[in-house]
Amino acid sequence: MSNVAIRVFFILHLSSFILLSTGCGTLWTAKTQYTGVDRMLARGDFAAAKKQIEGSRFLHYQNKDRALYYLDLGLLQHYLGEYEASNDSLELAERAMDAAFVKSVSRGATSLLLNDNVLNYAGEEYENIYVNVFKALNFLALNQFDPAFVEIRRIDEKLKVLESRYWKIAQKYNEASEMDQTFRVGKNRFQNSALSRWLSLLIYRAEGRMDEAAIDLKKIDQAWRLQPQMYDFEPPDLSGALTPPAAGTARVSFLGLVGQAPEKRADTFWIHTQASQIFIASSQERLYGGQQFSGASAIFWPGIDPGYTFKFQLPRLEKRGTRVGAIGTTIDGRRGPWLVQIESLENAAEATFEIQKPLTWLKTVSRTVTKGVAAAQAQQAATEKWGETHGLLAGLLAGVGVSVTENADLRISRFFPARASIAEMDLAPGAHRIEFEYYGSGGILLHTDATTIQVREDGLNLVESFYLN
Repeated sequence: MSNVAIRVFFILHLSSFILLSTGCGTLWTAKTQYTGVDRMLARGDFAAAKKQIEGSRFLHYQNKDRALYYLDLGLLQHYLGEYEASNDSLELAERAMDAAFVKSVSRGATSLLLNDNVLNYAGEEYENIYVNVFKALNFLALNQFDPAFVEIRRIDEKLKVLESRYWKIAQKYNEASEMDQTFRVGKNRFQNSALSRWLSLLIYRAEGRMDEAAIDLKKIDQAWRLQPQMYDFEPPDLSGALTPPAAGTARVSFLGLVGQAPEKRADTFWIHTQASQIFIASSQERLYGGQQFSGASAIFWPGIDPGYTFKFQLPRLEKRGTRVGAIGTTIDGRRGPWLVQIESLENAAEATFEIQKPLTWLKTVSRTVTKGVAAAQAQQAATEKWGETHGLLAGLLAGVGVSVTENADLRISRFFPARASIAEMDLAPGAHRIEFEYYGSGGILLHTDATTIQVREDGLNLVESFYLN
């Protein structure tokens, strides 16, 4: 290794060390902005959560987190009924996610050496899908059907290309990698969203386009038949969805969103090199301290020297679910319909996370080995040039730099719900008081969300409620 290469490597990793030590680094995932928000959501205080997120804009969100900030803000604005502002924020989030993904494709093989933590956040695929669901809900609340349709069509378009979005990236990685291992894309198991189809059905029905509504009804049925892993719960009874309301009444649709979005956790892995081969084992913390190694696997790596050991992290998606077991309604003091689940957003998050998981795995392994070997070689060259003491210092800083840059990217929005449930009922036109009642295990009432609605004889009467707990 040349003197110039040694100094460049030394400076880069020294910079990483200083950034981490001073708390100003960009190589880790900040979550301070979410401190206490779960308690705010549990009591339905979306205004307090929004105030905290806005106050964190320049403190805990970095430039690379632009998409994440606007996702968080836009969802909270939706829950607060700030529909135009929510659409503005979610539009910025969607554009930032798309731009970040396009840039990652254009980088190609170069991104093999970059940790996702240092890149602009491109969003999880399920976030990029459901951002359009919330934009559609905003437009429906504003009684703007045409732009709502545009958002629903965007959902269908995105679902069709989920898997193929990563093929080109995999091809570029394969061309650049030194491993005897093929970069592959995970299989997409999410092609049809029952929730978006239901919203489309409501719009078609409100416009009197019953043939199109009937097509959406069939697509909802197909979601359960063709995607059993996604829809692992009983479907709602929509047998009366296309029948006209009773004389003198109008159809009212109820949508309840519950639970908390999945989080990302970091799993630690260890690499040990043998001649032209690397061995990988996962490390899990034991209940009473220490580490337990498991899951060893081997990858052929031509020309790799034996005796190196490296550590890296990968993100793992963890569902948080909901405390809610049932959602009832009371209408003008009388028992109304019970809501039935139509979508699991957390299942969608899990299914779409699996698409890029094989790429993330091999990319991280390749990067860790490449940078780790470079750090070891830098130490050896520095020892030969400056002696053992200075050489060990150079190696220590280089090793710290590698460890810093191999932290898992744990960024993900905290304000998507886990599940969506629906119901419908015919009511007389005019004002009605609606109470959504959220029950936990044992029939314990957890939360009541009350609102007054004005039922219109024509058009769409959609009532939303949220309990993110």
